[in-house]
Amino acid sequence: MHVLLFPDQSKQTTTVNITYLVGSRNESYGESGMAHLLEHMAFKGTQSNRDVPKLLNERGAQFNASTSYDRTNYFETLPASDDNPKWMLDFEADRMLNSFIAKKDLDSEMTVVRNEFERGENSLESVLYERMMSTSYLAHAYHRSVIGFRSDIENVPIEHLQAFYKNYYQPDNAVLTIAGKFDESKVLDWIVQTFGKAPKPGRVLAKLYTVEPVQDGERSVVLRRAGDTQIVGAMYHVPDGANPDFAAINILANILGDAPSGRL
Repeated sequence: MHVLLFPDQSKQTTTVNITYLVGSRNESYGESGMAHLLEHMAFKGTQSNRDVPKLLNERGAQFNASTSYDRTNYFETLPASDDNPKWMLDFEADRMLNSFIAKKDLDSEMTVVRNEFERGENSLESVLYERMMSTSYLAHAYHRSVIGFRSDIENVPIEHLQAFYKNYYQPDNAVLTIAGKFDESKVLDWIVQTFGKAPKPGRVLAKLYTVEPVQDGERSVVLRRAGDTQIVGAMYHVPDGANPDFAAINILANILGDAPSGRL
């Protein structure tokens, strides 16, 4: 497991963030939206921590999670103290290894995710973005939206979610980041005590080898729906995030498109 520490004694809080290197690009046919569904399921508790929102609220935590194409992350921010970082690490280690991922929770949480899907379907900007992505990427899994398709959200078997969880929610597929006010030596000891209990995974994660082919011309999308709003969008293939040019492209995108100061 990769561990990143960012101590800042001027802060009055400590944040623990765990990022799993799994997102919608890792889903198989018929399983679109599964990574996001699993994010919701990870708040349904473990044998030791049964009511996750209640536990976090009782400690006064700010907390959330999110899923994207390449990663799923969870974080908690609590007032700085000797006890809180240890509690958060123990909590996240427990969630990594012992989440219920139960059928009864899927039955209830599926409707929550479906409502989220329907909100996106009612947003012209969201629908246009999804259609543009599906046209921009033909081979790579980025052509699938993170939220998934309605039929997959409604019908994914619980066994597939459980297998997905056991495969990807492991220390060797996680990046643990701790920031704010904390004692580095104590935190490193607590990481060993909590995540160090995890058995070494018996599986080897499959390498994703699909490369998007070079585009052979302009592609266009025309989206027609009821309503008076008209939107124009443009999307460009750029180098990946590890490329030296990416930082400059990221700044350029803000110069052009930031609201309200962007050139466009």
